[in-house]
Amino acid sequence: MNIKFKKIGMLILTVALGGCSEPAVQQKIETSPTTTITAKAVNPADFTQPINSFTQPTRVPTTNTERQALLDSLNINADSPVDKRRLALFVRYTYFTDNKDRQLKTLEQLVKEIATMRKTRQDDHELTALYGSATSLQTVFFLDNLGKINFLSKKGSRYLDRAVKNAPNHLGVRLYRGITYAEMPAFLGKGRQAVEDFNLIKYATDAKIGDKFYAMTDYYHALALIKDQQKINGIKKLASLAGQNIAPWSERAATLLKEKS
Repeated sequence: MNIKFKKIGMLILTVALGGCSEPAVQQKIETSPTTTITAKAVNPADFTQPINSFTQPTRVPTTNTERQALLDSLNINADSPVDKRRLALFVRYTYFTDNKDRQLKTLEQLVKEIATMRKTRQDDHELTALYGSATSLQTVFFLDNLGKINFLSKKGSRYLDRAVKNAPNHLGVRLYRGITYAEMPAFLGKGRQAVEDFNLIKYATDAKIGDKFYAMTDYYHALALIKDQQKINGIKKLASLAGQNIAPWSERAATLLKEKS
């Protein structure tokens, strides 16, 4: 099963939310791989909302060792407060995505639990984005079933887009969609939306959030640029990140740079 994950290239949310803060679009199809569109730099003047109008993402530990320690400390059971159970779902999902031994039944159980919690938290748009991302991730287990892939990817995208529509200023929502869409094949045309999400995240993220978070977003931003036919700009961003010493993102950027150059 691990070979299939490598083939699909969907490292969705691998250590993706490490270093985030605790909180309270148009589709484009790639038509020519040689076409390059100049990326527009992120200019604060392009955004009218003040920084404090944005909701920061839910904090999730950086490594699986830290995630497991947090889960142990939460000691979740049927009587645990809903906020703790919610946090545990985010931690368990990111733990799953960063685990080499991924099992479909584990992911299906997570999707089921996220869906159950959503029933009582209709206004929790970050949870909706988590559900959309987890739903999309299931496609890696059905590489020989195009119908299943199509169904799951469309369903996941529907929830991700709904979350962004309902909470455009929630950076957790943007982050889940941005990473998920950056990992999708270019022919699905999701690169442009991912680029827009990361442009907003780059503008509105709390300055105290940490270098590791910025490195992670730069990595997926670069991937989104490449998927959106902005290869030159994506390569430049990867090269810049590779030249830094921020584990694990500088090393991953260097590896991807070799593949894409």
